[in-house]
Amino acid sequence: FRRNITSYLNLLFFLTNLTFLSTLLWTAHLTTSPNTLLKKTNTYTPLLDRYNFSFNRVKNNASLFNTPYSIYKDAPSPAVDAAWDAIADTPVLAISRSDVVKMGKEPEYVVRVPEAFGYGANKYFAVNDGQHLLHCLDELRKFAHYEYYYSPKYGAEANLPPMVKAHRSHCVGVLLDTLTCQPSLNMVVWEYVQGQSEPWPDFDTWRMCVDHGAFYEWQ
Repeated sequence: FRRNITSYLNLLFFLTNLTFLSTLLWTAHLTTSPNTLLKKTNTYTPLLDRYNFSFNRVKNNASLFNTPYSIYKDAPSPAVDAAWDAIADTPVLAISRSDVVKMGKEPEYVVRVPEAFGYGANKYFAVNDGQHLLHCLDELRKFAHYEYYYSPKYGAEANLPPMVKAHRSHCVGVLLDTLTCQPSLNMVVWEYVQGQSEPWPDFDTWRMCVDHGAFYEWQ
């Protein structure tokens, strides 16, 4: 009988420790998961309840002369436009009425998805603002190459329609708001470079990045 009691107590002790350890590990996972961390630096977004984000440590390419080569920094061409169109598209998503309310919007004024589309009742159209910002960056890229994109249609910049000018100003504004709201905290150092008489800033910083490619494919 005493042996049974001892075995029972040992088993109980083991199970208690196992439960405690499992709870500890699960709690640590919840508090350090990418979605949990992103929720601390974002207002409500249904994306953080639908998609499991991941972080990658990435060294950004800030070279002045596009080496190593990036098609996104190249001169205008059909291939460059296709690359930008692929990354700066704004896929339309369907969100719930509850999502709309949690985002601080009034459902009565938000465009509803027709039930015939197959998403069910009380669904609303939405796009990810990150994709909207990429769209705006692409628009400013086009303005930087005015002769290629706008001059054939409008001639001198003074001939641009008011809405085109307003779109440009809108894009400057939203990118400014984003960069000042969540500024990069990385540090840039100056380095001595062979062939240069003065030190040169090294803008190639390491960043913790959301896996945008996988996230975009999910959208």
